[in-house]
Amino acid sequence: MKRLFSVAPLALAIAATPAVAQDNTEATLERMQQQLNSMQQQLNSAKDTGVRFNGFFSTGYASASNDAGFDGITEKSEVKDLSLFALQGSFDVTDKSEIVMQLVGRGEDNWDPQVEWAYLSYRPTNNLQVRAGKTRLPLFMYSDSLEVGYSQLWARAPQSVYGPISIKSIVGADAAYTHNLSNSYISAQLFGGHTDEDGITGNVQLRNAGGMVLSWSNYVWTFRGVAATAEATIEAPALGGYLAENDRGNFYGLAGTYDNGTWQVAAEVVRVEVDGWFADTDSAYLSVGRRFGSITPYVVAGWIESNDDNERSGPLDALNTRRDEYSVGVRWDITSGVAIKGDVTHVRGFETDPNGLDASYVLTSNTNSTNVYTLKIDSAF
Repeated sequence: MKRLFSVAPLALAIAATPAVAQDNTEATLERMQQQLNSMQQQLNSAKDTGVRFNGFFSTGYASASNDAGFDGITEKSEVKDLSLFALQGSFDVTDKSEIVMQLVGRGEDNWDPQVEWAYLSYRPTNNLQVRAGKTRLPLFMYSDSLEVGYSQLWARAPQSVYGPISIKSIVGADAAYTHNLSNSYISAQLFGGHTDEDGITGNVQLRNAGGMVLSWSNYVWTFRGVAATAEATIEAPALGGYLAENDRGNFYGLAGTYDNGTWQVAAEVVRVEVDGWFADTDSAYLSVGRRFGSITPYVVAGWIESNDDNERSGPLDALNTRRDEYSVGVRWDITSGVAIKGDVTHVRGFETDPNGLDASYVLTSNTNSTNVYTLKIDSAF
């Protein structure tokens, strides 16, 4: 009997262990549930404040077969030349108005943050939006998303159209009205303002700028037209003066896209006219992509040519423009929000009209073509 009683406390302790463990597990689960509830309350609170953040990131490497400098790419290009990081915040002021700000840091600018968007948006009705502040200059089909590499099919936008106009933003106001049809919609946008930014040749100022955008879409087909005008002052220190000084500049563009989920086709045609020495150009591109699951190969053909060469002579001949561009690439969406792109671009026909390239290199080396190889990663979050 003595032995039996001496063993009993140990047996009772062993028998009680599962109950203690179960109590500890339940307590742990309860604490975890409390933490989850607290986190959910914090998320709901953040949502209720009307504050939203998103952003995008790009990096990659490109190299050229020579130093002609197409899109700024040479034999010695660096990763930072294709790298950028952006953060965008939207802050609700009322149920009909919000403030939007976008900061972009580019590797080529030593990652110094630049304010690309900073505007107040107001929607008096669902169909009408009015904005005031700093916004994108809406000249092209992809102006608003040009630097959001993840939203683009290509490793780089076709330079024949997107290259000559380096101005990205405008400070002013715009109003956009959308009219819904049975299976499509029509949109009209009026914009006006001014800008002062660094361009390809030097500082660029656009004063009393204004324009109109008209578009129609049935969510598969989209067509867009734009006309804009401004008083332009374009510095060119390398040429000892100005390419335009308070001269009238006009921009006209037509664009169309087709996207049925499998095929993705886009085309734009643009005319730029500026009084003064700045080259008046006609340009266009056609892009075709075919989706195979997460893989999308694409081809792009582009062309640009100046149409006022007879107005320039001597050193100003370097401003004359003529070249053809052909790209073959592939996009791989490796996961949601991340895409890898590879691209080979062949450019030719610029041996006597090198504007947009390194004129001194092209003219002295009698180079008539260049190849650019690009590998890029784009992400959006």
